[in-house]
Amino acid sequence: MKHVALALALAATTVLSGCSEGSKDASDIVSRQQEQDYRQEVESQERIAKANAALPSRPSGVVDIDGSTRGSLTSREADRFEAVENVTQVRVLNNGEDQAFQELCQGKIDLVDSARTISRAEWDACRSVGLDVVQFQMASEAIVVAIKSESDVGGDCLTVNQVQDIYRAGSPIVNWSQVGLDDVPLRVGGPNPDNNAFGFFGRYVLDAPQPSLTNLRSDYSDFKNDRGARMFVVGHRHDWALASRYADWTRIRGQVKQARMDAREELRAAREEVQDALAERAKGIKDKRPPEDRLRDQRRVDAAYARLIEAKDAMPKLDEHWDRAQLRFKGSQAARDRLDALNGRVAYFRFSYYELFEDQLRPFEVTLPNGRRNCIFPSQLTITSGEYPLARQLLITTTTQALERREVNDFLEFYLRRAQRAASEQRMVALPDETVAIQQRWLTGEESPVLVSPGTSSESPSTPSPSNKPAR
Repeated sequence: MKHVALALALAATTVLSGCSEGSKDASDIVSRQQEQDYRQEVESQERIAKANAALPSRPSGVVDIDGSTRGSLTSREADRFEAVENVTQVRVLNNGEDQAFQELCQGKIDLVDSARTISRAEWDACRSVGLDVVQFQMASEAIVVAIKSESDVGGDCLTVNQVQDIYRAGSPIVNWSQVGLDDVPLRVGGPNPDNNAFGFFGRYVLDAPQPSLTNLRSDYSDFKNDRGARMFVVGHRHDWALASRYADWTRIRGQVKQARMDAREELRAAREEVQDALAERAKGIKDKRPPEDRLRDQRRVDAAYARLIEAKDAMPKLDEHWDRAQLRFKGSQAARDRLDALNGRVAYFRFSYYELFEDQLRPFEVTLPNGRRNCIFPSQLTITSGEYPLARQLLITTTTQALERREVNDFLEFYLRRAQRAASEQRMVALPDETVAIQQRWLTGEESPVLVSPGTSSESPSTPSPSNKPAR
């Protein structure tokens, strides 16, 4: 038993010794890995710092902007800023968003004017040289696809792809049933190429870099202004006024018709009364009635003739009333028919114009193809946030390093101060007061700006994504 106990003790000692040595080896491996990770992190930071130091210095008194400035507010506001702050020169180029983001991450410009957020690859390029990205929103814009109010094509929601299919060149869609709705004929319309909405729709909905009528179906009805497109969908104001009186003229026509029937009956009765009165007077003369009786018979004849004359005189007036009521009724009915014939017509409008006539237009909700955003209704909130799929945000992207330049900070403060008025002047969607105030606090230093990170940069500054982190 002593040998057995000794053997067990030796075995236990060996196991414990092995475990101790194994734990020590594991600990050494973890320590070496941590040391290697730390060394790599230090080397990475050194490389980033070196790359950042190699960035070109920005010229004093100059703010450089590049991107897609067509259709934005930036050029106008840059001119206004220079007129006020003439010590600073704001140079605005229009080389496209892709080139502008490259230039930003190479330290060659201060601001990117765009309708899209920075891509992952572009963000990585900025981070590789130690640049943290900040995004400002100046306004929003959106297209509303709408049919006539109080009409129905069997649904209120379309996908972006369905909108594209309805409008694109060569589209075979001539009935709403072809996009899963009711059997209603479909006709499409909208503004012509001179209208800003045409370019926006072509670029951001049809993916046409240089939109023209060739990008749209051959039976597309184009109009020189938004009013023409609205009339195409809802009809003319004159028809609306006429159609609105349809019930009244139906009632009046019925009343006049009944009055004419009553008048004809009265005319027939008056004629019969004249015949009867004349016969009675003749009979009295033949029977040699007393003078007072014959006087009574004559009075009856006189009254019968007076009644007949009155009945005859009433007919032309009633016929005139009938003709007028019939004309008004038919005009109102024709207006209703013309408006009914508009059912199924669809056109697109800038959101600012739709807002003016939302009582006449019935907008479609829109869903992204991947279904992540189902049936979004166009509103200032969903457009400003970028949630509505047919919206674009007017963005200014910069870096925390650029924001340290007084010129850049001053220009952005000026731009934000005027952003709401400028958006209204250009019939865009102005930012809510809260969104403007938040971004202004970023510039004054009262609040750290939200740094853009891939996948979250499309959020409105008023509701930053939890995954965005504020700058330290």
